[in-house]
Amino acid sequence: MSDPLSPRRIAVVPAFNEEPTVVEVLGKLIEEVDELVVVDDGSTDGTRRAVETWLPAHPNARLLTFDENQGMSAAYYLAFTDLRRRMIEGEVSEHDLVYTIDADGQHDLSVLGDLEKLTIVESLDALIVRRDLSTYPFYKQLGNGLLSIWATLWAGSSLPDVESGYRIFRLGALADALSYYQGYKYSETVEVAVVLCRLGYIVRNDIVVPVPIYRSRTSMFDVVVDLTMIPVAAVRAVKGRRADQRGGGSLLTPAVVTGALAVAGLAAGTGFLRRVGRRRAARA
Repeated sequence: MSDPLSPRRIAVVPAFNEEPTVVEVLGKLIEEVDELVVVDDGSTDGTRRAVETWLPAHPNARLLTFDENQGMSAAYYLAFTDLRRRMIEGEVSEHDLVYTIDADGQHDLSVLGDLEKLTIVESLDALIVRRDLSTYPFYKQLGNGLLSIWATLWAGSSLPDVESGYRIFRLGALADALSYYQGYKYSETVEVAVVLCRLGYIVRNDIVVPVPIYRSRTSMFDVVVDLTMIPVAAVRAVKGRRADQRGGGSLLTPAVVTGALAVAGLAAGTGFLRRVGRRRAARA
């Protein structure tokens, strides 16, 4: 079993059609962790072949796969449930740290050591990086901001960048949260953050880190899914822990009602801004 002050570091990297970047990302990350788990989510390019070629020289890395694309949430859930099984069997410890890293190179790995130290020193259950979105289109910043406000209201804790996928979890807390969410498409990020907060775990989402590259695969459908699943995850966590709740108050607060007004126009507002941006780009 690992020591809480010197936990085992396990990175989880979901990959879908990331052939140009995946090996470079894995090569940098393997130097920072004790174990690396790659999940190929039914890639149709050469991603799986590239990872399989890279694996033999790295015995502390392994590959999990889907034959068909299931979505980011399913990829994470596959890896996390496997880690929970190994924790129950005593192979890894509840104190071990689980990093989630994108395979496309948009996460700045140079700060990973500092994030790890902060997680340990402050005894955090989850550190969710707050991305510097200043280079993102305005409609993306607005959408992320409103979605994060909605998540904060339901979580009962501050989540200024709830969609961030650059995270460090304590395995024990993550394994517990898995009983209250599963995720659909991209909703895993928002669901696990809200569930952890509602279960009373210590979560920080205020450490700002630059984003080296801009990339987004999310659509308005994904926004609607996230908006829907945030309250579902919150209610599921609270109801599931009502007899032995570790933190969190009533879900039906004036702040939630106020927040609903902002969320009501989110889909229409971000869609309108996106169309305006495209028209301006077309005229330029």
